[in-house]
Amino acid sequence: MDEVEEVWMRAGQDELNIIWNRAADYGADGEAPEGTPRGIVQLSYLLRVYNSAMGGGLGFAVEVNEPFRLKRALDALRYFGLAELAELVADLIEHDLDGDHAESRQDDLDILLGHQDETLETAFRVKAAERPADFGL
Repeated sequence: MDEVEEVWMRAGQDELNIIWNRAADYGADGEAPEGTPRGIVQLSYLLRVYNSAMGGGLGFAVEVNEPFRLKRALDALRYFGLAELAELVADLIEHDLDGDHAESRQDDLDILLGHQDETLETAFRVKAAERPADFGL
């Protein structure tokens, strides 16, 4: 356990919250270190685009993420069983990552994410329970 994880543990975060935060850091950095478990890598791909969308909307997420990152996020959504969100990202890709089209789909994203964006966290926790080795558990 590294120093950051020790601080998170002292703050009362459970193992899955620590994994989520680590994946978010990897997503912000752009790549997970080699040898990172598959589930954490997939979560990092998803969180990179998700955090961009939460920070500035879908149009912003399309603008700041290269097409390969959106495709990675699409695959990650499928990995986590989030078919409707995957369809939304596929639609953005099919429309050539048009920022105006992406912005027009913002309400759809908000509906699919649910109250306090619980859809992503629930899918993550379910996948971690089903496949703990994918998350280094």
